[in-house]
Amino acid sequence: MKNRPLITLLVLSLGINIGFLLHWSWPKIVSRHAAGRGQSQFGWHASPMKQRLGLSSDQARRMESERRQLLAQVRPLQDELRLKRRGLFLLLKSQAVPDAELDAALSGIARLQATIEKMFILHSLKVKAFFTPAQLQKYEAFFEQGLCPGMGSEAACPPGKMSGRGPGRPGCGDRPGEIK
Repeated sequence: MKNRPLITLLVLSLGINIGFLLHWSWPKIVSRHAAGRGQSQFGWHASPMKQRLGLSSDQARRMESERRQLLAQVRPLQDELRLKRRGLFLLLKSQAVPDAELDAALSGIARLQATIEKMFILHSLKVKAFFTPAQLQKYEAFFEQGLCPGMGSEAACPPGKMSGRGPGRPGCGDRPGEIK
């Protein structure tokens, strides 16, 4: 009789410990299992954009294939960019930073960033071919929101109008309630 509460406490403790271990290791187990099937937790098949745009499984599969190809092409450039940024950091750690070296480091970084950005933009233009007209309209709205947050839609603010916030600043000067 004296051992019964001790055994119960031991079993309860064991259950709690197993629960904690599964709580921390389960996401790793699931992600490895998904990776083994060729799926990841990222991409068009797992994206909320699939539901928002109403993509079919075939569309999501084709877009995911394009995304993976792009990432494979961009990876070496991103690695080179990391090395150039590391070189800039090491340059900045030195006592004197010659302007010529700083300019060379910054122009190399800017060139790589522009190349990577262009590759992503060209990819975005390429995947537009996979959409229906209704999906394309939604995609372009998401794309515009990502590139120009807070600018409003083109209908509410046609291109070419200037805001009252300063010369040469894009925006919409005729919005109701706008402070000029």
